[in-house]
Amino acid sequence: NVRVGIVGMSEVGTSLLKLLQAQRQKVKHTFEIDLQVCAVLKDSQSLDMVVLENNASGVNADSITVAEYNEQTGGSFLLGAPASSITFEDSKKVLTKLVPTGLDGMKDHVFSEDCSHSIIFDCTADEQVGMKHPDWLKAGMNIVTANNTGLSGAKSVRDEIKRIECTKKVQYLREVTVGGGLPILSTLRDLLSSGDHVRLIDGIVSVSMSYIMYRLAPPPGVLECSTYDEESTFGAYCDKSSMSPSTTNELKSCSFSQAVREAIALGLMEEDPMKDLSNEYSARCLMVLARDLGLDGDYDVNKIQARSESLVSGVEKYSEIEAELDVKMAERVSQAAAKGCVPRHVFSVDVKRGEISIKIMDVPNNHIFAATAPSCECVRFFTQRHKAYPLIVQGPSAGADSTASALLAEVLNMMKNRVGSKNGIISRSSSFLTNG
Repeated sequence: NVRVGIVGMSEVGTSLLKLLQAQRQKVKHTFEIDLQVCAVLKDSQSLDMVVLENNASGVNADSITVAEYNEQTGGSFLLGAPASSITFEDSKKVLTKLVPTGLDGMKDHVFSEDCSHSIIFDCTADEQVGMKHPDWLKAGMNIVTANNTGLSGAKSVRDEIKRIECTKKVQYLREVTVGGGLPILSTLRDLLSSGDHVRLIDGIVSVSMSYIMYRLAPPPGVLECSTYDEESTFGAYCDKSSMSPSTTNELKSCSFSQAVREAIALGLMEEDPMKDLSNEYSARCLMVLARDLGLDGDYDVNKIQARSESLVSGVEKYSEIEAELDVKMAERVSQAAAKGCVPRHVFSVDVKRGEISIKIMDVPNNHIFAATAPSCECVRFFTQRHKAYPLIVQGPSAGADSTASALLAEVLNMMKNRVGSKNGIISRSSSFLTNG
């Protein structure tokens, strides 16, 4: 058995709990491991944690399900089809209870001396939860995290995580902290471990700013590309299922404030967009990259922000500058268009010079950054082996199902290396919603 705890029951956490329930039997068959969900906490502020009445491990051990979590918390099925329309492989009644332990009680309900592996999924973006990561690692629990605040926050926390990782007794799996479901960190590690030398990494790493800049200045030829993909892939391509604007019709540009409102409505930004507009989110992602490149000792989030181009510098509230940004960015789009360019929100990690920054760049209309679809990310790796033609990772990083799938994949890769696997396929698509 692998004992599992989940912190953060927003869309990603809810999707993960559904995925663990739906795939439990397939994982048992393929990897001969049983992912037993023992504790679920809504967020760091919640006092009540949902735990198992029978907390024992072993064959046919209980595992918290979506139904039991919602029953205890009075919640509802947050994603996908209603609960009544979804069939799970393991649908037996599980007895659960609420315990008033809050975040501090996670270790007590997940870790067990009788179980060889314990895992905590951090599905939050909460600094308070990130500060708990070293404690959980020291207690012998592996962490699979979508929360990058542990690796981008206080240097003492970052150093402690690194120290514990070096012992190789537990694993700190963080692929999802940069790029969501995109294989950005694993690509970087593969390059480094294979003896390549990274010169520079650049790209678009904020889905919200990707969306906003694309809506401000869509590149020409979008409709033609969409039509070609639709006709040449025989139904495999379908932009109607994307959270991005459909390209069935030629996309019209809009004001900056309109793009921000759309991004908030799509769930790409918080109601207060300042974290994205001030580059805080992007800077945290870059701190994770910097760690694997050995640059994190000289940087922190504030230093990256200070060296970057911010649209809201010196402003506390977005509403204070909303009208001004509409005018400023309209002028910026016009100036870029006169050069055959569009503005894009681009980061750069220059390893050779030791410089990290985020800027709004005017890129040519036919550049890959211009063509990167709204709400998608694009990361380029310039290395000793990839100079003229960089290695590129591109695609949508947002979406609860894809992020939950990437979190589970991290665990399966870890366990596969320890226990092996039988021949089999674990679904990594949203088909788990219909048990397909």
